[in-house]
Amino acid sequence: MTETRITEALDRPDIEACYAIRIEVFCDEQGVSRDLEFDGLDAECRHYIARIGNDAVGTARLRPLDGGKLKFERVAVRASHRNRKIGRSLMERALTDAARSGGKTGILHAQSEAAAFYLKLGFIQEGGTFDEAGIPHVRMTKELA
Repeated sequence: MTETRITEALDRPDIEACYAIRIEVFCDEQGVSRDLEFDGLDAECRHYIARIGNDAVGTARLRPLDGGKLKFERVAVRASHRNRKIGRSLMERALTDAARSGGKTGILHAQSEAAAFYLKLGFIQEGGTFDEAGIPHVRMTKELA
């Protein structure tokens, strides 16, 4: 099996590949509208892309907030490549970059069914379930430094 490579998406083709994965996972599979998925915040984020060979198979974005907080968002892996630790690799890269950039706290809104995944990465659930884009979510945090 070819190795998974996680890189920051810096050029237009890589960013477009990230967007295509998000459309496939969030819009097509989960029914999130494109207006909600593309929230106008992409320009201020760091985007990550997972590739196996030349195929883009996963993505995530990292958005800076005030007070040393960074928000992990849009973590998505194509259905055909799930359960191969690609999401974990994406998050590990983003967490490393967040800490290196001086971030103090990572936050995310996890889909409830994915909360266990983030718990394994050291995130802690805060509060109960809430609706985001018609999907149950929980707020989670992790100290980075």
